[in-house]
Amino acid sequence: MYLLYLDESGDENNANDRNFVLGGIAVFERTTYFLASAVDALQEKHFPNSPPIFFHATDIRTGSDFWRRVPEAKRVEVMNDLVSTVVSTSRTGVVLFSAVIEKSASVYGEKAVELAIEQVCRRFDIFLMRRYQEENDPQRGLLIFSEGRFDKRAKLAVRAFRELGTQWGNLRNLADIPYFAGAKETRLLQLADLVAYSTYQLYEKNRPTLLQSMVDRFDQKDRTLHGLVHCRASSRGPACTCPACASRLRPGDFGDWLPAASPAASTGSPPGSGGPSGTGTP
Repeated sequence: MYLLYLDESGDENNANDRNFVLGGIAVFERTTYFLASAVDALQEKHFPNSPPIFFHATDIRTGSDFWRRVPEAKRVEVMNDLVSTVVSTSRTGVVLFSAVIEKSASVYGEKAVELAIEQVCRRFDIFLMRRYQEENDPQRGLLIFSEGRFDKRAKLAVRAFRELGTQWGNLRNLADIPYFAGAKETRLLQLADLVAYSTYQLYEKNRPTLLQSMVDRFDQKDRTLHGLVHCRASSRGPACTCPACASRLRPGDFGDWLPAASPAASTGSPPGSGGPSGTGTP
């Protein structure tokens, strides 16, 4: 079984945010212990003999709550170590997913949340189906959301997708209803928060530093990113060159938003410019 831990980034109801992100980390059941232990070891490295510390990406970056007493250089080091923990785990043990929803007059608030959940559920389902078809590895999936602003909506949306299907068809590989937990209670939800935050920072703030190291860990086939989707408000304008859109147009090309993907100076469309919708079939 794969457990997909999910958290959100961005405010679906705030007009100042262009994007809403639902992102997270799918972990094979026998990998969960080792991944959580790796985060515990990271805490012991930086803060030995301390009680459990909540690794919340926004707090670490801005120096809030516990992190107010931590120098910026140390906070940057912790953030980089969290990314390295994700990247260094076995590829079959950890797979990333994120849906970026660009808000508009028709996709806003609850609709943005519903679309993000639908996108992630469908792509997770396809990943599990592909494991069976290509690897002869029948696996089921379980969704674990971080408790937050849309618990009830998420539960209702997933139930509807399971019973009535998504816009692409039925979900066939989810083992049960979604579960919810506090992010402080599990290291895996803290890593889901890191994935959602890193995705949001790229698409909303044009800050690629965190995601550039993790982009290759999103679910992909033949070098096309399926685990990362960019749902644009409009398909008008120049082609979008973000990792999700670029890899769909040219497999193996993750675009020029990420320095690691394009060492030369960026000449493509910045976040917020026109591009393909990314809302077609996965």
